[in-house]
Amino acid sequence: MALAILGVSDCLPLDVLPLILEHLTDRRDLHTCAQISKAFNHATTPLLYRTLDVRLTAYNTMQRPIVVHPSTTILERPEFARYVRHVRENAALRLYVNLEGFTWNDDSAEGTDEGDFLAYLEILQTLPLRELVIRTFYGLSDTVWAKLQDFTGLTKVSIWCMEGKPRILQGWSEKLGATLTHLELGRCSGVPASILISVLSYLPLLRALRLKGAPSAAILEILTFLPNLETLDTEYFGAASSRYDDVPAANLRELTVRTSSVHIQGFQQLWPWVRRLTPRTSLESFTLNAFSTQGEALVPRPFILDMATTHKDTLKHFTADTTQMTLKDIECLCTVFPRLETLSCSTVWSPETTAYAEAVQKANNLRAFRMNINNWIPSKKPQANEAVETVVRNMMLREGSVLRVIGMGSVVYRGQWVCKKAEEGPNTVEFEITSNIVQDMWD
Repeated sequence: MALAILGVSDCLPLDVLPLILEHLTDRRDLHTCAQISKAFNHATTPLLYRTLDVRLTAYNTMQRPIVVHPSTTILERPEFARYVRHVRENAALRLYVNLEGFTWNDDSAEGTDEGDFLAYLEILQTLPLRELVIRTFYGLSDTVWAKLQDFTGLTKVSIWCMEGKPRILQGWSEKLGATLTHLELGRCSGVPASILISVLSYLPLLRALRLKGAPSAAILEILTFLPNLETLDTEYFGAASSRYDDVPAANLRELTVRTSSVHIQGFQQLWPWVRRLTPRTSLESFTLNAFSTQGEALVPRPFILDMATTHKDTLKHFTADTTQMTLKDIECLCTVFPRLETLSCSTVWSPETTAYAEAVQKANNLRAFRMNINNWIPSKKPQANEAVETVVRNMMLREGSVLRVIGMGSVVYRGQWVCKKAEEGPNTVEFEITSNIVQDMWD
């Protein structure tokens, strides 16, 4: 008797399909799934139209790029508009009755007519908008800024302007205080600290804050008004006296600090400043992007030990790609932070590759270890070879180790258990290591 061929709808609940398909990140994969069957098409179509933007097709130097604008499809099939949640500059904007996020990009350095943007804002006010992202080179005029201040109920605002007046939500933050949780201000340079503090004090629900150009002395006081803040991305501009001595109310879980100096000694006040930002046990991720014209700064051992007294039970991610650490400092870091999962830093190349294994042998939770090797002699830069791969394998297979990604300079090693199918006999499970070499443009 012939067996009936079961379709997807016969062996898998249809309400499970979208939960599976939403893990696909490539639109081409979603497009393929939409053509498999009616069941897949029904589950995939909402995912295809969830986020829309203008795209350019592939082109060469002899042809002009072809603009693929999603509004064409929406105007032909308006029933798809109900699936849209995020859109970037689309002519069919008024149809997206469920729109939650909008992004405006304008990289023109000459300044453009803001009539289109104002028209978009008129439509957006009639939609249930929750997130607004604005990136412009020339800045925002007073007319546009006045229009923006009519928006309420937003949970995320991101404003990045290269020129024009700094826009830091002055006159707008009071209206957003009851809902705003994520804020990015890409141009705070020149704004008095007192004004910036006053504006942010109206936003007690903020959970994520990114500031560019904000005075370092103002950050400590800002944190006293933001008890719910968990993520902070800011800059450090050198030592500055702060009249505010209160302990920050925020319990930061993620901290990113960006700084630069004309000499290495300029970082001396950075370390105590970071410690003041995180006075209580809470920090899970610390990222430092520090640049100096006189060479890379060295992460001081006292800073590592001091951080451990507060965050030894919480810190999982430590990233200091542009900051120098000795192998002994790396060993210290892995010892005092037992929950460390990812570590990325700069160090000096050592011909004794076993020294790297010794540095992380106490890090039983470490999953990814990346090192920027500082050595300008090409012949001594690490290369993928049998000796190094042996050390890498030993690091990954050490008893108690969960390390699976190791980066040494331009070489990245990844390890995983794989099932090898045998032509005869049972299959075997082996640990396989692959390496990816990214060439340095300076070689």
